[in-house]
Amino acid sequence: MFGALEGGYQVLVDELVARSRLNWVRAAVVEIGRTGEGWELHDETGGRWHADAVILAIPAPRLVPLVEEIAPRSAGAARRIASASSAVVALAVSLDTPFPPCSGVLVASGERLRAKAITLSSRKWGPRGDTQLLRLSFGRFGDDLAERASEKELLAWALDDLATVFGLAVHPIDFRVQRWVEAMPQYGPGHADLVAEVRAGLPAGLAVAGSYLDGIGVPACVAAADLAVTGIVEAL
Repeated sequence: MFGALEGGYQVLVDELVARSRLNWVRAAVVEIGRTGEGWELHDETGGRWHADAVILAIPAPRLVPLVEEIAPRSAGAARRIASASSAVVALAVSLDTPFPPCSGVLVASGERLRAKAITLSSRKWGPRGDTQLLRLSFGRFGDDLAERASEKELLAWALDDLATVFGLAVHPIDFRVQRWVEAMPQYGPGHADLVAEVRAGLPAGLAVAGSYLDGIGVPACVAAADLAVTGIVEAL
């Protein structure tokens, strides 16, 4: 049994952004410095912004260079959190493509497939119009496939794997590739201690959120964000 918001999570995100009245800069922060009354953030366009407090909702590898000077203990712990990269190939295919009655396939490491997972999305959430949607995930911890492979290569591998697994020649109506570089945290032994170090090393008015902290699922990420906001409010 699967459930979701009609229209996807983007509907919720858009509503939260609208209600928050955010000043949406849409530029990556490249430097953070302490000021007498909070923080100064420098973005990639050369802009400078003042903030009373900052929540860094970014992957661990992106956290390291931003806090090396202002929170070296946190940077040191974040540097020890390993991450993997992933690339997702989303496909739209004809509604009559005869996939088997399942919601997807997980691929064990060592198999001769390129993909690590196949998700028949329309089996989970229902088809739209005269098409059905599916996706294949590529990239495992320790390889750079998700970063170096071209979109053409990823699409070809996706079609080859679908033919191998399902015995089908799939003809996509459309496709899209989304890459998540160093965005898949690896929860190894001692991970909780590293997370505690990251949080303990942050000065007042600075907090973190993200999937590398308390779990990669949506509920865990929401809980980490709640914890960050609570800490910021108490600090102010």
